[in-house]
Formats: sequence, structure tokens, C-alpha cells
Amino acid sequence: MSHRIGVSIADHFGVSEEWFDKEGIFNANLDIDAPLFIDPFLLPESKHAEFSGCGFETYEEHFGKIHGLLRLSENVGDKAWKGALKQFQFSEAKGLSGTCLGYSKNSTKGNGFGKKLSARALVWAKQVVDLGVKDPEMFSSMSLFEDGIGPDRISDMVANITLPCIIQFNNRIYSEIEEEFGKKIPRQSFNLKSLVAELASNPYSNIPAPIILLPRDILKHLPIVDDALKLSDVALHNEQLRDRVNQHISEIFKIRTKKEKDFIRNRAMESSAAFQTLLDLLKIIEKEPYDTLKDPQGLLQWRSLAEKFSGVYKLEIKPDATKSRIAQIDEVCLQIIEQFRHLVENCRLSQSFYVDGAPRHERFAQLLFYAIAFSYCAANDLDISPEADAGAGPVDFKFSRGSDRVVVEIKLSTNGKVVEGYEKQLKAYMAAEKATIGHYVVINVGRMGTKWDRLRGIARKSKNFQRDRGLHLIDGTPRASASKL
Repeated sequence: MSHRIGVSIADHFGVSEEWFDKEGIFNANLDIDAPLFIDPFLLPESKHAEFSGCGFETYEEHFGKIHGLLRLSENVGDKAWKGALKQFQFSEAKGLSGTCLGYSKNSTKGNGFGKKLSARALVWAKQVVDLGVKDPEMFSSMSLFEDGIGPDRISDMVANITLPCIIQFNNRIYSEIEEEFGKKIPRQSFNLKSLVAELASNPYSNIPAPIILLPRDILKHLPIVDDALKLSDVALHNEQLRDRVNQHISEIFKIRTKKEKDFIRNRAMESSAAFQTLLDLLKIIEKEPYDTLKDPQGLLQWRSLAEKFSGVYKLEIKPDATKSRIAQIDEVCLQIIEQFRHLVENCRLSQSFYVDGAPRHERFAQLLFYAIAFSYCAANDLDISPEADAGAGPVDFKFSRGSDRVVVEIKLSTNGKVVEGYEKQLKAYMAAEKATIGHYVVINVGRMGTKWDRLRGIARKSKNFQRDRGLHLIDGTPRASASKL
């Protein structure tokens, strides 16, 4: 059993994380994908020539060809249309899971453009071309206009198109690492589409996959269209675009919720000027990559925090060998939950739940608990394995030995479905894992209201809940440092 999870590329190569930070290289986890995606709007802004030069030019050239064919096409299915459709089909490229990016729990599957999705997107693109829009970057805005084209597909599309440039980047960075640290990184040949690349192998992947390096400055957490409120805010404060927005697509200023995309996408499709105004606005907004160093969403920092706290605050676990196997697993689980409570409430781990005073995403707390649990089980040489289904959504845990399992759900008090999760989600997860015992851990980071009282009320009403579904509250609210008390 490995002694921890969240093994970074720098860890695996045996080089310093500071060098990765200095050079602007994304230091990905090799065993858990990060919910980030390659944003085509960021390509021209990269400090790395393989992306700002080669990548952006290759991307523009590819969609320039499609744009030209669509201008020539007079009917769906004619020669020019078929040529454009052929260029528009981005199949899943084997090996590109080596970027360690992904949003879905099966993040290496199903992110290509199938025939139906490609054809539907091409119909939209033809409408935009017929409006008179000449900017090939129009294709970067597809996720706003076409349902089913999310960040995974956009990222996969960009990687497919710019693959030769990605390989150039990796050749350079691999060589620089070897020169800087005086060590040879074992590499092997990987077939990536029609190209062959010499890359290190990812030993933590379930399928043969290379380790593909990417720069930090082309990665985003969510596309801007998932937060339409930002469109309104930027349009209001940008003098160059404000008048154009008012004239051509003033619906942007009517947006009041993040999901009100229809206001803008319907209006943008009415004229070339309206569409180009929206596209220029997106280009401005999308210039900021995800800050992997500050890590406001907690996508990466759980790794180092788990290592630090489990290393400093040791935990000796000795399950009672006279108990049944399931009772021993539950005993280990309870000891780790209590130790996690101690770290949060008494050792200032609670500070990590916040960035700029606002709670991080629930996923951060889930991965942090998982990594700490994993470290303690490994340090005590237990043959009880904590496992997680760690896709981009909620992280589900189970502690198991053989066929016996205990499951754990971690929720933040800010989750609007925290009560429903205890009643329904935990039950469903226990059934799916064939577990007889489950634990529901709620971390209070604010906005608790009556949720805890309602949860306790549910537990009191049912003997099954009291016996099989443990309920735990951890106080994760900010605390003043000792010097301020």
C-alpha cells in the first residue's frame, strides 16, 4: 500500500515543486485528475511559445479551414459541408488522459466529438458564418451556444488540434528538467493519434498512459459561460466594449443569475456585430487562467496539507482483534474521523477551508479527509484500505477489508442538500457498496441554520439511522490565532 495519495509529477520525478512553480508548469496529481481544462482563449496569452505561437496558430489555422469551407457550403451535405464536418470530428485521442485533467468520474472516456454532436455544432457554426462573422475564434465560444459541449470536450478538442505543439513543449521541458537536476527521466514511446512521443509513463493510471506536461497559464477551472454574471460585470466596467454591448447585446446587463445564458446567446445570434461584441467580451474575460498557486477552489492544496498534518500529528491505530472484521473497520473509521475533528478544531486545519474569507468547495474537504485517512492507514500498516471515487463531483469514500465495507460522506454546512444527503444519498451509497455501516460527517463552515437540528431529529426518529448511520459534526468555523485572543 502506498503511503499517501496525491502524488504529484514533481514528487514522482524526484524534483522540486518550486522549479515547476518558477517555470509555470502545472504540477498535476498523477492519481487524481484535477477539474481543469485547456481554454482556447488562453493560448495566445501563454508565456510559452509552444502555445502562444505554435498552439494558437495551429488552432486558428484549423478553424480557419472549417470557416472557409462553411462559407463555400450552400447546403447541408454538399462537398464543402462534408469537408468541414470531417475537420470538425475530434475523436478521443488515446493517451491524452496523461494530462491528468478531467471533470467526469470517467474522465478519460467520452470527451470526443461524436458524429451527431459534430453535425449539430456545425449547423450552429454555419449560422454564425452566415451572419458574416469572420473571426475563427468564434469556435472557442461553442460551449455557450451548444448544450453537451462542456469543458472536457473543449479541452480534448484543443489538445487534439494542438498535439504537435504539446509534444514540442514536453520535449523541451523534459530536457530542461534533466539538465537542471542532472537526472535521466525514464521514457518510452507513446502513440498519440498519428504522432509518436517519448514520454514518462504514469504508474498510477489504470490504463497505459504517459505523463503529459502542460503550462499553468492555459488552464481554467470553469468556462466563463458557467458564470454569466461575470459577463455583465466586465461589460459594465470596460470602456471599450460598454457602448458596443449597449448597442448590440444589452441583454447582458439584464442577467441576474449565473444560469441565464439564453438572454445573451439568443441576442448574439441576431447579427454579426452582436456576435462579435460577445466574442470580444469573452476574449477579455478569459485572459485569466486558474491560479494554481493560490488555489482558491482547493483543487491541489489538499495534497500538501494532508502530508503535513498527518506527519506532524501522529495517530496510533490498533483495532481490537477480538472484534468482528466489520467492527474493526468501523473502529478504524471512527478513530480517523475523531482525529480529523481534532486537526480541524484544535490544530488550525480549519484555516485551510477558506480563501479570502470565503469557504472553499466541498470537494476540497472531501479530498483532504481522504488523503489524511489514507496516510494514517498506511502509517499503521493496516490492511484496511480507504478508497475514493474521486471524479470531479462529490468524493465518495469507503473503508474496506475483503468484502466488508464502511462508507463515509463528508458534507459542508454550506451544501443546500446536506439534510437530504443524510436521508437519501448515504443510503444509496451504502446500498451500492453493499455496506452495512455508514458515517455522515458535517463540517460547519457557516450557513448552518437549522440543518444540524434537522439531521439530529431524523437520526432520533429511526433506530436504523442510530445504529447504522453515524452522524458527526465538526466545527470548521474560523478561529482567531492565540495572539489575538
